Amino acid sequence: MPAKVHSPWPRVYQAPTPSPISGAMPGYVNSSSNFTLPGSSSSHTRKLSLGTWSTHKSIKYGRGKYADVELMPQPSDDSDDPLNWSRWRKDLNFAALLSMVGLVGAMKTVFLTTNSVAAEHYNKSYVAVAALTGVPLMLSSLTGAVACVVARIWGRRPVYLLATALLFIGSIWNTTAMNSYGSCMAARVFQGLGWGVFDTLVMTSIQDTYFEHQRNLRVTIYNVLSIAATWGSPLVGGAVSSTHKANIVYQFRIISGLFLFAVPLMCLAAPETAFDRSQAASAPTPVSGFTLSRRWQPWRVKHRLTKGRILTYLHDMRPVTFQGHNTRTILLQVPRALVAPTTVLVFLLSFIPVSALWGLSASLSLLLEPKPVGASPSALGSIMTGPWIVPTVVVGSLALYRGVHLQFTQLANCLVVCGGSSLALIGIFSFGLGVNNFMVPVSSRAASLFSEDGAGQLSFALISFQLGILAAGTAVLDAATRPSLARSASFTSSNMTIALRSIGDMHTGVIVLRNLAAGIFVMAIPAAVSHSGGLKAVALGLGIAQIFISAIIVALRCYFDEPIWRADGKVMGLVDLRSLKLSISFFDID
Repeated sequence: MPAKVHSPWPRVYQAPTPSPISGAMPGYVNSSSNFTLPGSSSSHTRKLSLGTWSTHKSIKYGRGKYADVELMPQPSDDSDDPLNWSRWRKDLNFAALLSMVGLVGAMKTVFLTTNSVAAEHYNKSYVAVAALTGVPLMLSSLTGAVACVVARIWGRRPVYLLATALLFIGSIWNTTAMNSYGSCMAARVFQGLGWGVFDTLVMTSIQDTYFEHQRNLRVTIYNVLSIAATWGSPLVGGAVSSTHKANIVYQFRIISGLFLFAVPLMCLAAPETAFDRSQAASAPTPVSGFTLSRRWQPWRVKHRLTKGRILTYLHDMRPVTFQGHNTRTILLQVPRALVAPTTVLVFLLSFIPVSALWGLSASLSLLLEPKPVGASPSALGSIMTGPWIVPTVVVGSLALYRGVHLQFTQLANCLVVCGGSSLALIGIFSFGLGVNNFMVPVSSRAASLFSEDGAGQLSFALISFQLGILAAGTAVLDAATRPSLARSASFTSSNMTIALRSIGDMHTGVIVLRNLAAGIFVMAIPAAVSHSGGLKAVALGLGIAQIFISAIIVALRCYFDEPIWRADGKVMGLVDLRSLKLSISFFDID
């Protein structure tokens, strides 16, 4: 075999003798496949099942310590391809997106510690104030789905810029809505319209910018930041609200100030990441025996700022630089992915833990702020320490597992599902039944939910840990999401491009459905726990439902994987079902 020629120059690769194998996504293993990751001893082997035929294809490899790793996906020869960007440009784009992810997470939970105070200030019911969080969450599910379709036509950058503008307007508006509930709700609607864009598109931007062997670290950073911003910001928000009790929207002044850094980053450091590699121009094939390379130059010379380079960079930062070549079938894949069987199963597996975490967190102010407990916003914010720290540790541990083992087998997937469901059940039951033990009996007609003795025995640290266990369960279940979607996509997709697009569409569907359910539970659970016995009933109902759902889904995954994947292909219109009888890896025909 000829010596490797590293990217950007390809080498000619001769396909080996064919033998049967079914397709698999890089990084994941199908139940019927022995596929190994790129970079392993057998990662360069290509096997077919459609007879003996030969072809030549250009294969590009990484550099440095990744010199033996086949790049996944294979980049084009176009310098505008995000996969070919320099490292600093990729990471700067990543940092710009993370700045908005952090602000979105902080805005979502801004009212969790002040719901009771806001209800009294606006003279509204607690459920009406909880709607300030629930309504924008539900709206974000709609805009998340729409954003993915629009990004297929005009690219992600204009969608990001529009969402940033909506978030900035909503945040500024909220700073002026101190005395008007209607104005506050309108501002939150603007924010919700922007949340969905960054909930659904950031992961696809990471997917299109980094190679497979580079994504684990970036995805982990994204998940950790999202958790920290969403569940860690109430610690700061509660402290701020305790010192500015007269202004319940004071937190938005801080958030609006942070936009002064995030908006320029989005405008000047987040270029278009959508790229059609099928339309990219091919570079001339290098002469055999020669490796063409640029003359070495110092870093300061290669990156020297000149007028031409600055103008070129600003030209690339135009709002619209992408025009997709899409068919009606491709544009309809996002709506179809919402009802694909794998999407629905993954959503059903995790929606109760995710929704319970949001609903119970939104109920803390209702349960603990009134006398005799009398928890201040800062004390309520401290309870969010558990949902921040515990899932962060879990996400980091799972990232380390992937970094060491590199494969997420079916056995590992089932163990993750069982472990995540168990943690979620422990969190739901311990919080619901534990706090209920200190509440007044159902037969009592007391005005307060807690007696004096019961309020004195409550431990905020224990409540924080219980919610942390529930949040850890959601993080573990979320770790099984993309591997499950990738296994389906590898079975139904004819090439790498379609597979990655299918994974992104189904992942969008899961996020959209989760946000919709979370928004509903944010308003429903406070209404249910507002009377004696309600918290116990909610905990038992959610826990028992999760047990049955988990058992059914694990059984389906163990015995009916292939029929479910076939149904995915039929619903999403990816392939003719008759073609699924042929076993061929799309790595051989991409």
